[in-house]
Parts: sequence; structure tokens; C-alpha cells
Amino acid sequence: MGLPVTVYRYTDAGAPQIVSGTPTEWINVLKKVLVEGYGAKSPLGWTLEFEDVGVRSVAFRNATTEGGSGGYVKFYSIDGSNTVYKALGMKCAMGMTDIDTYFKPLWARGFTPSSNHKGWEVIGTKRGFYLILHYTANLLMGLSGYGSDTQVYFIGDIHSANINDTCPFTIVSATANTSDNTSSSGITDYSGTALAAQMYAVDGSNTSIMYTFSKGYAYKNSSGYDGSAESLGINHLMIQVQIYGAPSQNNSPQLPFGRGGVPGLYMSSFAGYRTESWPKELIQDTVKWALLRSYSSPQFWISLGDWYD
Repeated sequence: MGLPVTVYRYTDAGAPQIVSGTPTEWINVLKKVLVEGYGAKSPLGWTLEFEDVGVRSVAFRNATTEGGSGGYVKFYSIDGSNTVYKALGMKCAMGMTDIDTYFKPLWARGFTPSSNHKGWEVIGTKRGFYLILHYTANLLMGLSGYGSDTQVYFIGDIHSANINDTCPFTIVSATANTSDNTSSSGITDYSGTALAAQMYAVDGSNTSIMYTFSKGYAYKNSSGYDGSAESLGINHLMIQVQIYGAPSQNNSPQLPFGRGGVPGLYMSSFAGYRTESWPKELIQDTVKWALLRSYSSPQFWISLGDWYD
């Protein structure tokens, strides 16, 4: 049985707001969404494990109930300051014993707010979630020509193809660097054609590799496609984004070529909607879907039905 999905948005009643864009404000948003709740909304069900207020650093753990791995993610100001629009690092690990000590750590990634990123969205479950920064100078679904893209990251357990996977926890971005890299590079970024997720071996051994896998093409078409599938009489064919690697490095049961899927993330056969406004949702085959904003013609959707079925 899958896990139900909850959507949190800065437009919700009682939602915490980004006013000046400091790390403290972003950490407050994450604490409200993941642990505390706000307004009439209950929290996602993660736990706050460690915090160092002085250097703007906080670590959360996913729920070990209902199949969760108990993986950790730390969010932190990259230089410890509370400067406006300071980049925040995101470092995942299979375990932590304090705010700076990791067991099976992953390479750090990051997101960079700007004066035009006053919006946020979190879509997820007790095991994994999407963190989405919204460009708020306008709310067009396609952001070509506006100098900034929506930043989207998945953090948590993948939907593993191996039921005995002991290390399903990761962060999915568009950065495949095998080193800490806190520059922004999200799922719908304009540059590059691949997504990446570092993962440890299925059996829990202390070996990891960087899985890199295709993210399609229409998201970066410079001319852009417009219109909606509904108005054109076109049905979406939704294909879940699969996590796979190179046969040369993925050739064992411990580090398999096909690791699984990114929970809830699907690429449609149709790309468009670039002049429509966020949020864009539709219902198809009884499932509700939310479209991710992107540089040109959005093509990625997040399923708002159950994950981990």
C-alpha cells in the first residue's frame, strides 16, 4: 500500500512566508512543513534531529514507520551567516550522530534564492518530498526570458526496484559532480540533459556511485511549445522517471543498472502550458497531477496520488 501525498504552498492560509530571503526564513519554512505544521495543515511527518541556530543549520530525518529508511538531510547556510539570498546547502546521509557527523554521507547540493524567489512549495510523504523554489516576479509555467528557473529537488527514499534495498535515501538534482557542489541545479534546470542521484549499495556496503539518467528534451526547447493537451484533444502518456546508470559501473546486484524510480515524478508525452499560470493541475485516470514549472515548455508532472505503491 502506498503513502498519501500532501501539498504545501506559500499561498496556504497560515503558511510561513519568505520576506527577506535569509537562511533563517527558509529553515523556518522547512521546520513548519516537515515537523510542526501550520494553519490547518498537519506536518509531513519527518523529525527534527539536530539544530545549530548560531550557524543556521538543521537536520531532519524521514519516518522509519511505513517503510521509511530513516535517512537524514541537513540544510545549512553555506557560510553560517544569515545574509539575505545566501545559498543553502543540502547534505544527505544514511545516518547522523550530531549536526556535523555523518554515516554514509552523500555529496552536498544546494539552492540559491533570489529577490524573485519569494514562493515555495513542498510536495511529499513521510519518506520523501520535493522542495520547490518559486520565481514570483511572475507565475508563468514557462520561465524562458526571465533570467531564472524554478529550482526543484527530490529528497528522500526512492521507489526502489529491490525490496531489500537498505540505502534508498538520496537527493535528485541535475548535478552529477562527485564532490560537494552547492550551486543551484534542479530537476527542471535549463542546462544539461540528465538528472543525477548518488546512492550507496543495496546491501548497505560502504560503496556508492553516481547514477545519471535522462530527463527528456522539451523542457529546454528555446522556441517553446504552447497550448494545453486538453484544448488540443491530446491525452497525456505519463512515464515515471527511472533511476539507472552506466552498464560499465552498474553490473552487480549491489549496484544494479536499474535502481528504481523517482517517487511521483513523471514525464508526459506532451509539452506545453508555458503561458499558463502556476499552479497547473489536472485529473487523468482518477489521479491528480501537478505540473512543474520549467525554463520553456513544462513536461514534468508530480503525481498527487499515492507514492511507493
